[in-house]
Amino acid sequence: MAGWRHCPGRHTVTGVAVAAGVVGGDGERSWRPSSVFHRCFSRARWDLDAVGKVVFTLALRLLPAGCPLIVLVDDRLARKAGKAIALGSMHHDPRLSHGRKTFRRCGQVWVVLAVWLPLPFGVVGGPRGVAVPLLCRRYVGRKAGHRQDAPSRPTSGKRYQQAHQAFPLAPAQRPPKPALAREASAVVAGWAAALAPERTVSVVGDTGDVNETTVAGRPANVEVSGPLRLDGARWTPPPPRHPGQKGRPRQRGERLPTPAAQVQARQHWHALPVTRYGRTVRPLVFRGTALWYRVLPTAPLRDVVVRDPSGRRKAAAFCCTDLTVSVACLLETYATRWTLEVTCFLLKGRLGFDAPQNQTVLAGRRTAPFAGIVFALIVRWYATALQAGRGATWVVRPWYRRKAAPSFADVLTTRRRAGLTAATAGHLPIAFFTPPCQTRRQQNSRVYRHPPRCLHAHPRASSPSRPPPSIAPAPA
Repeated sequence: MAGWRHCPGRHTVTGVAVAAGVVGGDGERSWRPSSVFHRCFSRARWDLDAVGKVVFTLALRLLPAGCPLIVLVDDRLARKAGKAIALGSMHHDPRLSHGRKTFRRCGQVWVVLAVWLPLPFGVVGGPRGVAVPLLCRRYVGRKAGHRQDAPSRPTSGKRYQQAHQAFPLAPAQRPPKPALAREASAVVAGWAAALAPERTVSVVGDTGDVNETTVAGRPANVEVSGPLRLDGARWTPPPPRHPGQKGRPRQRGERLPTPAAQVQARQHWHALPVTRYGRTVRPLVFRGTALWYRVLPTAPLRDVVVRDPSGRRKAAAFCCTDLTVSVACLLETYATRWTLEVTCFLLKGRLGFDAPQNQTVLAGRRTAPFAGIVFALIVRWYATALQAGRGATWVVRPWYRRKAAPSFADVLTTRRRAGLTAATAGHLPIAFFTPPCQTRRQQNSRVYRHPPRCLHAHPRASSPSRPPPSIAPAPA
């Protein structure tokens, strides 16, 4: 944990071990083999979901009594380079793609579930809360990115063969992202039912996460909310059957106008004050109840259409399985989903979410989500420091005029300073200041009968007072 926090460069397993001071240095454990730490991720017996349950238990203690339990869902691409990466496949790259051309990139896609906590995190506009990762599920695409996609690429080597054989070929072994999100949501719902049975889990997803897979098969204590397609087909509930009516019962009623058509035809709107992203705005809204037959054919959904009064933003529609939810609560709950985008950005930029280059299946399943565990523990430490009156501070910059709360970079810097202070005081047996370890190769014990050829080019090296460079003793 300490090495992952203090690692200044790429967060590989070896780099984290060097930053922790257990590999490289002058202590007793300075030259411990780095393979010990690799085996912690590739062979050791520990369950990542069990660690996520511990994080969920700690997060419940930070959640106020009247605050809803919001679980955020999103998928994120971790870009990789290398033909021996375990379960690396070709995926759509949203950063490089645009409207006219689509780009694909080799890497791993992770379905991330996080719980939202109302902690004072934010830079502009006041606190927005923070999304703490709980579970990560790896999605394996259809294209392996190996010989089928690049015939000219060399395919020799033991590590490449192991990575190619580990790729699942059967479609049943590669579940889609909505199925992974549903499975992870069911796990979190089970934790909530056991630890907080009085709370309802509100799962918030994006357009690709609100569909028949995640909505129709949800547990009893889960309510799903997210965007609604503007061209979505909505229906009225089926009419009741008349006495003596023959034929199969109707599954839906009359077709309703699409949300896009309602935006064009609507004359009367309601201006509602809503707090979104730390700011209070007054969008124009109207709500309704309809049957989204393609997603949930057995029960109606609450839908809300939102329009910007200034006309600078496009109209949007949202839906929720809870018919008793208010419009303001639905919009404010969906606005918390942006904190998961910020968390994924911080995991990549600050904690090396996409840095490890694991070549075994089990290590690849554990190493990247471990960055989320470190993020959750840092947030937990900062929440405890806030309760004790020791909040994070930051340097006042003239270009940050509206900064009212610390960012994660400020919190991480404060935690690193606390760790360095404890290490220099002798409380922790960790050498944070040790430089990266040098390569120590086994010295050749045989005696040279004739000096090397390089000695003839350097007259100084033939002096008996200075040993030849190739047989010089290793520095102490």
